[in-house]
Amino acid sequence: MGHDSRAGGASKLRRTTLSDFTPQPIDLGDVSSGALAGRRVLVIGLGRFGGGLGVTKWLVDEGARVTITDQADEASLAESIAALNDPSVTLRLGGHDPADLDGIELAVVNPAVNKDRSEFFGELCQRDIPWTTEMNLLLGRCRGGVVAVTGTYGKSTTCAMLAHVLETYRNDPCVEDAGYRDVHLGGNIGRSLLPDLSHIGPDDVVVLEISNAQLEDLPRIDWRPRIAMITNLSPHHLDRYNSYAEYVQTKINILGQPATTERLIAGPLDEEAERLVTQRLVETTVKRIAVASVDEPIELCIPGVHHQQNAACVLTVCAQLGLRLDAVRRALSTFRGLPHRLELVRMLDGVSYYDDAKSTSPSAVLTSLSSLDRPIVAIVGGQRKNVPLDALGASLLKSCREVICIGESGPDVARAMSGALVYDTACVVTEAEGLEEAVVLARERARPGDVVLFSSGAPSFDRYANFVERGKHFVRLVHGLE
Repeated sequence: MGHDSRAGGASKLRRTTLSDFTPQPIDLGDVSSGALAGRRVLVIGLGRFGGGLGVTKWLVDEGARVTITDQADEASLAESIAALNDPSVTLRLGGHDPADLDGIELAVVNPAVNKDRSEFFGELCQRDIPWTTEMNLLLGRCRGGVVAVTGTYGKSTTCAMLAHVLETYRNDPCVEDAGYRDVHLGGNIGRSLLPDLSHIGPDDVVVLEISNAQLEDLPRIDWRPRIAMITNLSPHHLDRYNSYAEYVQTKINILGQPATTERLIAGPLDEEAERLVTQRLVETTVKRIAVASVDEPIELCIPGVHHQQNAACVLTVCAQLGLRLDAVRRALSTFRGLPHRLELVRMLDGVSYYDDAKSTSPSAVLTSLSSLDRPIVAIVGGQRKNVPLDALGASLLKSCREVICIGESGPDVARAMSGALVYDTACVVTEAEGLEEAVVLARERARPGDVVLFSSGAPSFDRYANFVERGKHFVRLVHGLE
């Protein structure tokens, strides 16, 4: 998606960095100025999940003449193209052609584009074409108070949980005045807020998840979040950066440019991240606040220690917003989780069915298994990848009453379980043809009080377009059980 990998691989590409080219963005004016009317704008990256949809629709509404270019072909982007459904937008798919830069007055670069390695982005900069990002367009115009959230893990769930709490809190009959008018959730969680700009007022709260890729370009604009949060930091996405320190420095851009936010809420950081965050805060007025420690478990309807940590982050933000924590806790207890992330789908005859289709690695399955304290009938397997399965096999044997293996990797998981040195286990291992058969088997074999957990531990591309399609299939099958 938007990523140029031609010319024989990354080792042969000239690295293009922001220090090489510093074209100034054109003056786009405020939301109502119509500064984009008639302008030729190129959106680099539509994406299989429609990451470029929001900015494209906003640009069209602003009167821009929009072209989209993407490395993926039309068949791969069929769902996103159908959602766009705008004949006025020109599509250039299946690769990036430098000729598409001719006459372009502004480019909007998708965060998936690795600007250090993309030849197409390098060509854009050499032509001195102004460029920006969807996140910068939003934050340069957003009138609401932004609670900006980043981190290595848990940021999507933390944002969704916080938005749910804020929505529930302002409708709580015991709360006389919430102190804000409306709540808006968006960003990396998958929803662009650009089309909502005209509805976001200064008395609103904007809960914004910002990924490391989206944070890379925030120093290009002057912005100030009301509250910045880093849920946690540990090594991740190191294929995009030269070092872990570079990744952490990118995350710290959440503070604004310069570091002007009033408050930074920070969860657990490793030693290097702690050093770099402390260094960035020197000679600033930013107040650092630790995530509140919780003496007793927070009442939630989604299981797991990691969700307790997410809830602690939410409690800390709400305390900083001056909200009543008794009402906040009531709201937390009704949050059902994000789709396909250990989401409770249904209770049937005393059995809980959980959709964890977002689980695309063995380590994700381990987290889900550790979150459940009842007997488990697990459905695992998906696209075969060259990754070790020994730890997964051993953990499944220890944690589950039965494991049903599906997909390309299903036989590999079954072999890993048979070779695991785990004693005193009564776990039954079964192989099924597909998810349909697996759900029927799980229904037959689960007992009252059990959990049926669909947590594949592998990518979905052996049988599905993506994990969302896979999760929706599981949900349909579960709701079809009688």
